[in-house]
Amino acid sequence: MKNSVKSIAVFIALVSIVAVMSGCGNDAEPETPADTSSSETVDTLVIAITDTIGVEMGDSSYVFGMLMEVAHGADGSIIALDMNRSSLSVYSPDGEFIGYIGSPGPGPGEFLIPVDFAVMADGGVAVSDAVARNISFFDAEGTFQECITGFFPTPPMSIEGCPGGGYIGQSMSMVMAGETMDASLQLCKYTDNTEADVTYFSKPMEMDFSGGGQAELQRGPEFDFAVGPDGSVFVAELSDTLFAVSGYSPDGEEFLTLYEERERTPLTQEEIDAGSLAMSIMIVNGEASAGMDRVENVYPWRNVIASIGVDSMERIWVEMACTDTPVFRVYDYSSTLLFVAVPDVDFTAVTRPSFMIDAGGILACDRDPMDYPKIYNFQLLED
Repeated sequence: MKNSVKSIAVFIALVSIVAVMSGCGNDAEPETPADTSSSETVDTLVIAITDTIGVEMGDSSYVFGMLMEVAHGADGSIIALDMNRSSLSVYSPDGEFIGYIGSPGPGPGEFLIPVDFAVMADGGVAVSDAVARNISFFDAEGTFQECITGFFPTPPMSIEGCPGGGYIGQSMSMVMAGETMDASLQLCKYTDNTEADVTYFSKPMEMDFSGGGQAELQRGPEFDFAVGPDGSVFVAELSDTLFAVSGYSPDGEEFLTLYEERERTPLTQEEIDAGSLAMSIMIVNGEASAGMDRVENVYPWRNVIASIGVDSMERIWVEMACTDTPVFRVYDYSSTLLFVAVPDVDFTAVTRPSFMIDAGGILACDRDPMDYPKIYNFQLLED
């Protein structure tokens, strides 16, 4: 689960080419959405906050700048990527600080603008650096091992490890076709180089040449993805009019489809006033730089889906973005709706955090918090 309701838009410019991948909003009544696969009534369970990690002031090991991603390590630890610190912070399952992985800088094992990380099958981690345009690999003890470079235009900006080795990455493909450029957003499996081994999902991105020499990629299409404990890959399209989820075997065969057309839901005025963040990445003659700005002119409609994740019991968690407070629809691999889950905290459309559900459990963080950055640890309350 790599995206969120309050995602950060990314603008990538290559000389005169500007690529835009915008995030979207969220809304609706905090009711259980209608199921796409069955009209059968299911139970509504609660996910309860058991702990938080992070303080506004005090021990620097617990003070975050900008939390981009959190996930469980292979040993049950909690790993957080702080883009401002340019490192990963590692905590015990109980929230005790263990240490850092990586540090700021241009050298081996260092990061310029780290945007995501993946927990690998061997217990190590891989980190995607947008400005260095590489992916760095560390072993289970946090020691730097190697770095893969040569991605174009950037490395996969969202990555997740595979149980059998390698990682799944969401990347942008740009290919010149005569005097035009074909661009698409792809989800692929990679192992030890920049070439994809398996392509699971691909969507074309619209091009606009009305700006003369500047080609602009329009908003969307976008998607979130998750990898199950068995290596299955799940994709949720982030659309304001579709509930669309697909499941693929590790070798790329589609075995699950959930699909339903929905009416658009507008952002609330509070969401519009809050705006969103945008990270700009400029690549000129192979050199990259980045900056962060607040965008006031936000897209006015909410997505139907916010994110997708898979837990240790191979249950697919689909977070709805069209609700004011988080609502999860939880399915099995056969597309049966098992139950609906809601948090025990009354998050609003503006304060709801980004959820990350993996084999280790349920975590959340807010990339653009109203107070200060923190990690939420949740537990599903089952009968």
